[in-house]
Amino acid sequence: MKLINARQAWTDAQHESNASISAAAADRAKSATVVRNEKAALREIIFAAQGEDKEERIMAVRQKIHIAETRRTPIGWSTHRAAHLVTMGKVQKAIESLPFQVQQLGHYLYHPCMTVVHMLNAEKLIWSDTDFSALTDAKAAKVHCLITCALQSYRAEASGGDAWGPARVSDAMMKLYGIAIQPKHWDRDWLEIWIFLRKAIEEVDIQAQEPVWQVIHAEKSEDAA
Repeated sequence: MKLINARQAWTDAQHESNASISAAAADRAKSATVVRNEKAALREIIFAAQGEDKEERIMAVRQKIHIAETRRTPIGWSTHRAAHLVTMGKVQKAIESLPFQVQQLGHYLYHPCMTVVHMLNAEKLIWSDTDFSALTDAKAAKVHCLITCALQSYRAEASGGDAWGPARVSDAMMKLYGIAIQPKHWDRDWLEIWIFLRKAIEEVDIQAQEPVWQVIHAEKSEDAA
C-alpha cells in the first residue's frame, strides 16, 4: 500500500474489510510446510535355491520413506500483499481511534463508498460545534441547510476539484431544500458564514487526518532505518 498522504491512505485503506485483514495471518499459516508420517512396509524377499538348499523366503522391512509437502502460498497472499494488508490495518486502526463523528466526517470526505450515514453525522458534527446564537431563527435554519453545501464543496476541493461558487450553492439550496439564496447578495448575506463553515470543516478534517499521518510518518521512518 502506497502512503502518499493521509487523504489517499484513508481512501485506499477502505478497500479491504477488517475481517479480511484479520484473516491474513490465518491464511498465511495455511501455506506452511506440512510433514506427513513416515511410511514403512514389509516386503517378501525370495532367495532362489542353490544346490541342495531349499528356496528361502524372508520378510524384510522396506526402506522408510520420509514424505513432506510444501504448499504454495495461496493466490494473492504474496509477501508484498501481506505487507500491504498490515499497512491497511494500521491505517484503519488509526481511524478507529478517532471520536465517532470525526471518523464519520472523514469517511464522508474520503471513503470510496460514502453513505448517507456519513453525511448525516458530518452535518450533525459541524452544526453542534458551531455557535449560531447571533443569527435570527430564520437565518440559522438556512445556515443549517447551508452546511450540506459547504461539506459537498469541501469534499470536491479535497478530491482536487473546484470549490463551489455562489451560483452553484444557490442552485443546490433550491434543489435540496427549496430555499432561495440570491447569488447577487452573496457577499453581503452569506460569504462570511460560508468562510466560517469551511474553516470549521477544515479544522475537523485536520483532526481526522492526524492519526493517519502518524502512521505514514512511522512507516516511512521504519523503511528508512
